[in-house]
Amino acid sequence: MFCPSDNFHQYCADLSKAFSTDAKQGTYVDENNWLRSWSHETYLWYDEIEEVDPACCTTPEYFELMKTKETTSSGKPKDRFHFSQPTREYRQLSNEGVAVGYGIRLKILQRSPPRNVVVVYTEPGSPAAGVNLVRGTQILSVDGIDVVNSTDENDIERINAALNPSAGDTHTFTVKDPGSSSQERSVTMTAREITVHPVQNVKVITTSEGDRVGYMLFNRHNDPAAQPLINAGNTFRRGSGINDLVLDLRYNNGGFLYIAQIIASIIAGSAGNGKNFATIEYNDKTDNISTPFADAFKDENGTVHLLPDLDLTRLFVLTSPSTCSASELIINSLRGIDIEVILVGSTTCGKYHGFVSTDNCGTTYSTIQLRVVNNKGVADYDDGFSPTCSVADNDYDHQLGDPEESLLKTALAYQTDDACPSSSSAQVREAATKSSQEESLSIDPAPSPYSSFPGLILNR
Repeated sequence: MFCPSDNFHQYCADLSKAFSTDAKQGTYVDENNWLRSWSHETYLWYDEIEEVDPACCTTPEYFELMKTKETTSSGKPKDRFHFSQPTREYRQLSNEGVAVGYGIRLKILQRSPPRNVVVVYTEPGSPAAGVNLVRGTQILSVDGIDVVNSTDENDIERINAALNPSAGDTHTFTVKDPGSSSQERSVTMTAREITVHPVQNVKVITTSEGDRVGYMLFNRHNDPAAQPLINAGNTFRRGSGINDLVLDLRYNNGGFLYIAQIIASIIAGSAGNGKNFATIEYNDKTDNISTPFADAFKDENGTVHLLPDLDLTRLFVLTSPSTCSASELIINSLRGIDIEVILVGSTTCGKYHGFVSTDNCGTTYSTIQLRVVNNKGVADYDDGFSPTCSVADNDYDHQLGDPEESLLKTALAYQTDDACPSSSSAQVREAATKSSQEESLSIDPAPSPYSSFPGLILNR
């Protein structure tokens, strides 16, 4: 028997960290008792949680024990997406699209010397954009420390501090822009709160055959994404409209379910009428919920926004191992109503589970509470979606949205010929190897310019 979680909610060991005005003085055992009861009430696999004394350990350690230890049929942990973060940080990023940093996403292509750290993309209006850092720019040194070759532990610590800055931190970087003839240059950036732009590079590309192909980079399923997605849909409808759409999800880790519902509904148009976008399945203590494809979106102020209809019969999606959760939900939901989805890139992360993120004592906890199936009742892609055309995401000589960039170029070739170009099949082994390497490459700890959601979030 477990006491109701409400009995312990917002009884906090340290009231100074509490985010809620309802918080009361408590102990870490109260916080652990809340985690214990809440997990047994809502966790999808609550009957697989081992009983642990709430007085055993600190709250962060206790939360890590409140999950299944089972594995999938392929040997992966059944629950790979159990996480928490400070509530203020969580709400800033999810509700406001704000994060602290320089406004760059980095990828480490080689972790051991000689290291290769490159810019993946830059947020418009950010400090990084102000000094013209673009995709493919290589980071050579930080504050005079050699990023490429240094093996000194103190140097590594200082590099990571510079790559994971707090607001107001100022650092000087030696960089090399993409292109074999580029010269090294020095740039200085001060970290600050960055407004993340979830939708970028919305454009229409006219192919050699005269077709109009839409493209957009979609990086985050957060609240601020709703209106830009609607705007993008209206852009693609203008004039003669588009014949096909390339949705670039290679860096989109997921986020709010309703944002995935908006873009999938825009793409499907009338094909989604009367059909389920997703059915949300909980544990046996809660009833399931069906969510239809939508023709309108109501924002937090109650304003109703009609969704444009693209009425596409197929969709091209650019993918990577970072294509996760709500991004995979777009793929699965469209396939559930027989819209063809052609994947270009590498295998996605494999997550069809989600959560209702909940604050307690200034920490927001995200524990797996639901699985999501499509209109046909299908999910179960634990090992991700395999690409139709396998292509390594290692082209840093071309910017995202450039028709010559390798993943987009492959999608455009398929759009013309209805087949993967021969060059992509030759890259199958390269793509698989590269993805595996990139997942393991990091300067310890792995630098990341801002947090992202590793999951599907049900609530707004």
